[in-house]
Amino acid sequence: MTLLLCACNEKQKTEQKSKLIIESKTEIKSNSELNNDYSKSAELFANEVLKENIRIHSFNIKNSENPRHLKIFQSNGLEKIVAYSDKNYPKKTNPINYQHFILFVATYSNNQKAETAFNQIKKDALKYEMFDNLESLDKKDYERVIGLIIGVKPGGLITQNGKQIFSLVETCRNTPIGGTWYEYERKFLNFISKNRNEIEVLNSDCGKMGNYVIEKRTKAGR
Repeated sequence: MTLLLCACNEKQKTEQKSKLIIESKTEIKSNSELNNDYSKSAELFANEVLKENIRIHSFNIKNSENPRHLKIFQSNGLEKIVAYSDKNYPKKTNPINYQHFILFVATYSNNQKAETAFNQIKKDALKYEMFDNLESLDKKDYERVIGLIIGVKPGGLITQNGKQIFSLVETCRNTPIGGTWYEYERKFLNFISKNRNEIEVLNSDCGKMGNYVIEKRTKAGR
């Protein structure tokens, strides 16, 4: 009887220990999934594109002299914005315009905040499509939409993964590394979405003066 009781107690302890380990692993996984950080991947891309000419910018979110494009990033949960540019361009002034940069990276406190902000950017893209008279928007909406429109004529790609929203700058000139802009976009997406087979993007091509189009991109392309 005593041996039976001991065996039962040992079994109970083992089950409780296993349960704690499983719960602990689940909690760690949950926290990890909520805080996926792809900022280093974006920096690796910028380094490969710009090499020794890379210039890194960290913006004070409250600075009124920031590039106007930064207004697209909803402030709720926003922790920092970093951008990358070629130190040789522009030659005589500090970079301030959209096309002076190659990439903007906004980091939020967690994945959910970043996803909410990206959803807002998609809504703003639809507002631009719907409103001929942008003056009818309130000031906050107007600034966000104008920040978005800045990228329509030269082109650009905006997407979200993990804690980050990325705005890849394009121009009506050649890409910084040769090849087509689609190949350039694909290269960038491979850096920041290695663990995903499909990613949603807002895309605008040079000169079309239309809107950002919501697209699904895969490892194999469109």
